[in-house]
Amino acid sequence: MWKEKQIIELLESVAEGFPIGSLLLWGVDKKMLRIAPTDTTSFPNVKERYPTSYILDGMQRLSTLYGVFHFGASTNDVRFDVLYDLREQAFAHRDDLDLFTDGFIPLSALFTPRQLLEHQARLSSLNDGDILIERLLQLQAAFQEYMVPVVVIKSADVHRIVGIFEKINSTGTRLDPVDFMRAITWAEDFDLNHYLDSATTALSEKRIELSAETIIKCVGLVLGMPPTNDGLLQLRNEAPKRLTDAFAQTVECGGRVSEFLREAFQIWSSAFVPYEGQLLLLFKTIGMKEAGKEYWSSIARWYWATGFNESLRGKPDHYVVRALENWRALIKGEIRGLEPRLKLTEIEFFERRLVSGGALSATFAAMYAVSSPKSIVDSAPIDPATFMGGADINFFETVFSRQELMSGGLTNAISARLFGNVVLVDKTMLRQQVSNDLRRWILAAADKGEWGVLASQFIDADAVQGLRKGDPQTFIRRRVRLMYERALDLVGSK
Repeated sequence: MWKEKQIIELLESVAEGFPIGSLLLWGVDKKMLRIAPTDTTSFPNVKERYPTSYILDGMQRLSTLYGVFHFGASTNDVRFDVLYDLREQAFAHRDDLDLFTDGFIPLSALFTPRQLLEHQARLSSLNDGDILIERLLQLQAAFQEYMVPVVVIKSADVHRIVGIFEKINSTGTRLDPVDFMRAITWAEDFDLNHYLDSATTALSEKRIELSAETIIKCVGLVLGMPPTNDGLLQLRNEAPKRLTDAFAQTVECGGRVSEFLREAFQIWSSAFVPYEGQLLLLFKTIGMKEAGKEYWSSIARWYWATGFNESLRGKPDHYVVRALENWRALIKGEIRGLEPRLKLTEIEFFERRLVSGGALSATFAAMYAVSSPKSIVDSAPIDPATFMGGADINFFETVFSRQELMSGGLTNAISARLFGNVVLVDKTMLRQQVSNDLRRWILAAADKGEWGVLASQFIDADAVQGLRKGDPQTFIRRRVRLMYERALDLVGSK
């Protein structure tokens, strides 16, 4: 659903004669999709007749234009209650009425003859009425004469249509096969939207946050179908009972994946899992119980390697499908490009930084979580559930500032959040202290001989020595060496 700003921008484009993109329609001779409920668009409820055309791309634009000109008739959605100030020559919503003078006109009157005549009569009584009426007629003409390119696809091949639909990106929002599948005709006693919503809620309660597309892929795996567009479309041929059972099994399998994430990686939310491919492999092997416990350590090592190496970045679906189909060969290192060994170099580890949403950063956080981290303030254990329960990396604080890094010889440092320059903090504890000077706390821990606490933060005597000297390079390089050795251990490359 478009927001008010987007609606105004579209109207401004049309009024100025700027292109708003073409409309893509799918011409059909029989019912192929479910017609969207009227509460999701501004269009009136009409009887279905065939042949007809479905809107594959352009629904928001058409709904906006229809809605603003029929506000009060076919829709009462206040987003479509737009007026035009003829003096300022600007569009705005009625909520912003204080922006208008008596020279405004609601767009809903523009193509309603009686209302238009009433506004013309009102405007003619104003001192500048002639100018305002002229602008009104120009505005009406701008919309009346505006031409929109229309492309109509005529094909009964649903797979081809889905492929086209998935590639459409005129609004900056990616359209995926599930958006299309929601509308495809399913059995009358099976409502895909209902089961998707229910599964999303049930999985979320288990700390598994999945998109609708990923849930559908998991359902497909339960039914023995590959997680591809063609595989997903095969679900249309399944009996409602099998689909219902598959959704229930998906939630059950998701629970087992959640337990494995906590036990193996101290990940308390799937939001910390970098790649969908990792989740799908865990779903198939752990969730669906295809892998016995004798495989679990190998699966964990593959997971660590994939995250540290960022192996699945930019990989197409068929790449993941191949890995899922041959998961035993995968964890043995027999699939090229996805071998369970550390390819990330120590130099790369030194140069990389903590980035929200990054695969390496999420894996870095998990590495901390499984290393029994302790607070440098009071030596108490830091519960991984507090910083691994969502994709939040703000629990890591920098030791040296960016300026200090640059002054210390790291002239190319674009951020202070280098892996070797951050430590995990207990924010609650730090807020209780008079100062949150991390260097002071690190040195205090070293003076008290709390080397176990510092080791949990990848700090040893050499790193402390660099800190005492105010030498960021020594401090960071020594810490990166300890982190790299830990990564090697987790991947099993030692």
